[in-house]
Amino acid sequence: MCSRRSGLASFTRGCIFIFKSTLLAALLLCSIFAQNAFAADSPAAKKGEESDEILSGPYSEYGEFDSSEDEANDEKFFQFGRFFGLGLGLGVTQATGNAGRIYQGGFPTILARINYWFDFNFALQVDVENSKHNYDISPDGLTSVNLFRVLFDVKYYFDTRDLSAPITFVGPHLIAGGGFYQRTDNIGAGNADATLANSVQSENAFGFNFGGGFELTLKPKKTYLQIQSLVHLVQFSDQFDKKFVSSGIPDRTGPWLTATVSLVWTW
Repeated sequence: MCSRRSGLASFTRGCIFIFKSTLLAALLLCSIFAQNAFAADSPAAKKGEESDEILSGPYSEYGEFDSSEDEANDEKFFQFGRFFGLGLGLGVTQATGNAGRIYQGGFPTILARINYWFDFNFALQVDVENSKHNYDISPDGLTSVNLFRVLFDVKYYFDTRDLSAPITFVGPHLIAGGGFYQRTDNIGAGNADATLANSVQSENAFGFNFGGGFELTLKPKKTYLQIQSLVHLVQFSDQFDKKFVSSGIPDRTGPWLTATVSLVWTW
């Protein structure tokens, strides 16, 4: 009788232990499933899923931004950068080589400028410039000269964020481009050839230019002072004219140099 009661008690305790273990396992599984479901529905998880879809989607390579870094740079440029600029300036223009022995003057050089910034490093610059020159050489005598040009240049601004404050302040940049040049000579009245006396001779050509400059911030995103120097490589059709050989000048070869200071308003 006692053995039966003892067996029944052992069986009961075994059932209770199994029941408790099963219940504990069920509760543990429910907790795990609930945590996974909450994580899947969380904003961070959804953001991750959206990010994965963007990066691995069939049109991701044609997206507006190539990477999060590009997107951040564009957002920074739209917030802190400049887009357009209009400017006026003065300067001096000098010829070098044999051309420098002929053409004198060049001050003042006046200019009108348009700037368009693609980003913090690259910009397009369009300049309309004009300078007055003269010479007094036989056989032409006293002659006034006008040099007009329209220039299309690309400017590259150096990244100065990791450099010293003075370098950052002056905004160093490089310039390269080309344009249309027109030189007009008003031949002097003292020319021995009556057909040339008081005549006007005009020469047109396309040329290239390169140089560099600095940009001082007067008012951020509003007003800037641009200081630039350029070398102009232009060859007019009378480049090798022998007109002034008798005066010891074999031709008119030689690049032109300009140095300008302009005030630019941006927005």
